[in-house]
Amino acid sequence: MKIAILHHDVESPEGYFAKLFREYSCDVDFFDIRAVCWEELISYDLVFNRVYSSVAPRDFESLEKTIEILKKLENVGTLCVNSSSASLVDYSKYELYKALSNNDIFTPETILIDSKKDFLTSVDKAIGLFGFPIVAKRNCGGKSYEVYRVNSREKLIKKLKDMFSVADKEGYKSGFILQEFIKANRSHDCRIGVVDGKFLFAYSRTFVSRDSNDKWIASTSNGSIENNFEPTREEIELAIKAKEVTNVMYGESDVIMTDKGPCLIEINPSPGYFLDSLDDLERMKMIVDSLVKKIKQPIISIVLEENEEIASIVSEEEILSTAN
Repeated sequence: MKIAILHHDVESPEGYFAKLFREYSCDVDFFDIRAVCWEELISYDLVFNRVYSSVAPRDFESLEKTIEILKKLENVGTLCVNSSSASLVDYSKYELYKALSNNDIFTPETILIDSKKDFLTSVDKAIGLFGFPIVAKRNCGGKSYEVYRVNSREKLIKKLKDMFSVADKEGYKSGFILQEFIKANRSHDCRIGVVDGKFLFAYSRTFVSRDSNDKWIASTSNGSIENNFEPTREEIELAIKAKEVTNVMYGESDVIMTDKGPCLIEINPSPGYFLDSLDDLERMKMIVDSLVKKIKQPIISIVLEENEEIASIVSEEEILSTAN
C-alpha cells in the first residue's frame, strides 16, 4: 500500500505516523502542501492530510490549497483522510457550527464576523442572544491561539479590534467567531477519538485559566493535564454522530458535560500529539491500525467476490459433469 502524508511543516507526529504505516509494509512519502500538485497524489491508496489549522496565522493560503487538492483527489476516487468537507470544518469553526446545529447536535451558539465593517452589529447581536461572558476566537486556528472570554461590551470591542489588527499583519483572512459560553459541571473536558465511526479512546483534560480567576479552557498546549477517562455512552454517541454529519473519518472531539447533557465544543481532524507521551503513542498506533484496516477492506472484498465467482464456476462444471 502507498501512503502520502500531506503536510505543511513536518512536525514530530508525522514522522511517527510514517513509522507506524511502514510497520505494515506501506510505502510512505511526504508532500509539502506548498509545493505539491494534486496529480502527484493520484496513485496513492491513502492521502493522509496533516496540514494543521494552526498554520492559518502564517500561511492561510496553504489551507485553501489543501481543500482544493483534496476535492480534486476525491473526484477521481482517491481515499483522503480527512476529506475536503471534513477539512473544511477543521479550518472553519463556523462551518462546523452550521453542520452540528443543522443536525441537532448540542454545541455553543455561534456568530461569524468576517469583516471589520459593521462588526459592532454582530457584537450587539451576540450580547442580546448570549449575554456575558462571550467567547471570542479565530474562525480558523488551533492550539487555543487567540481564544478569549470577555465579560463586557467595551472589552469585547477592544479585543476584536486587537484581533483584526493582528490578522492584518499576518495576512489571516478567515474572520472571527463569537460563541455563547456554556458552563461545564466538571473540572475537565473529554476528548473522544473516533475512526471510521468507531470509538477508539478517550481522555480528559483539566481546565486552566486564561484572563480570569477561574479555570474554563482545556488546552494541553497551554497547561491542561491529561488523565484517563471513561466517557458515558451519551458522550460517545454524540462524538460518533458529530463525525458522521461532518464526514470526519478520523478525529478527536472536545466534549464538556453540562446540566443539559454533553455539549460538543469542537472536532479536531488533525490533532497534535506528543512523542514523549506513551498515551499519545498508543493513540497514534490505534489510529494507524484502524486506517490500514479501512484501506484493506476494499481489497478483501474484491478477493472474496472473485473467489465466490470461481467457486460458482467450479460448482456449475461439477453439475454439468455429473449430468453427463
